Amino acid sequence: MRKYILPALIAALVISTCVIILNRKKEPKGRLAFIIDDWGYNNKNVDSLLAIKRPVTAAILPSLRYSREIADKIKEKNDLYDIILHLPLESKSNRAAERDTIRTSMSDNEVITLLEKGLESVPCAIGVSNHQGSKATQDKRVMSLILGELKKRKLFFLNSVTAPDSVCSDIAEGLGVKYAERDVFLDLTDQTDVKHFEAYIRKQIRELAEIALSNKTAIGIGHTRSATLKVIKELIPELEGQGIEIVPLKELVR
Repeated sequence: MRKYILPALIAALVISTCVIILNRKKEPKGRLAFIIDDWGYNNKNVDSLLAIKRPVTAAILPSLRYSREIADKIKEKNDLYDIILHLPLESKSNRAAERDTIRTSMSDNEVITLLEKGLESVPCAIGVSNHQGSKATQDKRVMSLILGELKKRKLFFLNSVTAPDSVCSDIAEGLGVKYAERDVFLDLTDQTDVKHFEAYIRKQIRELAEIALSNKTAIGIGHTRSATLKVIKELIPELEGQGIEIVPLKELVR
């Protein structure tokens, strides 16, 4: 009987080793995060977001009619989706500014009050990104106040990069705030007809994929448009076929 024990143990060890190897997750060639901005104006396209069935981060504007409703719906449906506050900051053009936009002329107390109000309206936010902000993100005082508050609350900051010379990166590094920057905007174009608009989004996502493969990580920002969500879903098999893993934004902040 004993002569069968050793071969059986060896066979079991070989099988176990094979199972471990087969179950080991293959290292991706690149990691990519999608963020969808500007939720809160209406409750359209939430189902299209949830249909993607991959990690996506929803950036919700504060204190709008549907801000809380959308946040609740996204979180109750699937834990694949994270939520961040899309904080309105002053732009150089001041065009289409939100009611509670943080401006560089505000006092320290006014800046912090508006940030707190925004976070209270999107209570499940795990981070913050800037909505517009080409002027405010160049202001050291304002961004130091905002990032300092995020540090206290253990929230990260995503720089949408609406200004090429923003001060956010240096301040975040100095304060030790988790931070990331947008690589590609997916759907900012003058194209109006659906066919050309979708073609533009595909081009932008493929550019994002090239960045992910080259730099190991990439972050793309789109908006709450049905075409954007549709094309993201359609291209996921292509991205994953290239060895790119779709990951939550929180995995790419540092």
